[in-house]
Amino acid sequence: MAHTIFILGTDPQQCKDLKEILQERIADPIITTNSEGSLPTITESDTVIITSEEKNTGVLYRRLLNKLEEQVHRAELLSELIRLFSSSLKIDELLEQVVSKSTGVLGDTSFIVLAGDTGELKLEAIYDKDRERLVRMLISTINMAPEGLHSGLIGAVMDGKQPAIVPSLRHANLSPQMRAFVEKYSLTSLLAVPIQTKEAVLGAFVSFAVEEKVFTSEDVTTAAALADFTAIALENAGLFSELQRSAITDSLTGIYNARFFNEVLQRETARADRYTTPLALLMIDVDKFKVVNDTFGHVVGNKVLTEIARILDRTVRNTDFVFRCGGDEFGVVLPATNLDGALRAAQNILDRVTGGDILTGLGYSGPITVSIGVSEYHRGSHFETLVAEADQALYASKRSSRNCARAFGSSGEKPVGSK
Repeated sequence: MAHTIFILGTDPQQCKDLKEILQERIADPIITTNSEGSLPTITESDTVIITSEEKNTGVLYRRLLNKLEEQVHRAELLSELIRLFSSSLKIDELLEQVVSKSTGVLGDTSFIVLAGDTGELKLEAIYDKDRERLVRMLISTINMAPEGLHSGLIGAVMDGKQPAIVPSLRHANLSPQMRAFVEKYSLTSLLAVPIQTKEAVLGAFVSFAVEEKVFTSEDVTTAAALADFTAIALENAGLFSELQRSAITDSLTGIYNARFFNEVLQRETARADRYTTPLALLMIDVDKFKVVNDTFGHVVGNKVLTEIARILDRTVRNTDFVFRCGGDEFGVVLPATNLDGALRAAQNILDRVTGGDILTGLGYSGPITVSIGVSEYHRGSHFETLVAEADQALYASKRSSRNCARAFGSSGEKPVGSK
């Protein structure tokens, strides 16, 4: 593997002469520079020769050490982000870490914008080394019109899917809003890179420099790595959310499933105990559902179940939970609801299902009704007791006239709304 030899010095002719001497004896590539030029990227295995007067040697050493320190800081930053992305931090916390840690190697101010569902940009995370300036910038950003962020360079970076550097913001072609923003906070240079997956551009990572710092190609490489990590984190968060949703959702009806039913009951009974609030449960069964399947087929039967789930979801409150507990059985958990309130909810469901003409809407004739069992939670009891009592009341409804609701109580089952 070939290594590079760097000859550094303040006398270009002296560096050139030394290079010619070495080239006669060494096959490795040789690069010469002087104290006024920029230093290329130097790896650990490369050789550095410094030729100069003693007074200039310290300057070259410091420049070289600063360069190597920058490379070490960038490597440490990426290593730290890898560790963070494998942790249990939420996505908003991860984004905050990206922008805050980036200021150690890039500009003093960094932020992340993400595209919303309708294409508008939303500021998701921002950090500035100067806390007072950060507060002022946040106020300005909030007051800035939506097109202020999307217009100009940031929009072009996202549309073109390529990073961009503005070495001097003072001489850049900016919108009036951005011009005022830049001048107000003495921003000198800007670096923006797209946050993108294989399928789409999710947003942009942006870093502003203050004072006389000018972003370089190495800064672009670092920012691009940050953007890639951010894209992976956002993509994983989306997949995780989808997995979470699918894990608790019934695939046929779209309402919550039986697995989540037990989790919610455990949580809500614990809450009812802690805050001494009422809690009720409805267990619901479709009347003569086997006849529907035998007469019209399972495809129609599935559509009936889906329509009943839709009616339940629209009939109860937003704070209630609707579940498919298996087959043609449904459950509704009613937080902060006593027995009387649960009976009223049951009656509303009976009316909606009966009046919904479900089979007629699917192109068939015949009634669809449900039977409902109602129970109320008693402080200190187990959530399974609540389910067992609702099931007993449901069986009582099925044994009687169907299309009715019965409540489990200390004096036995109590009929409601039989038709």
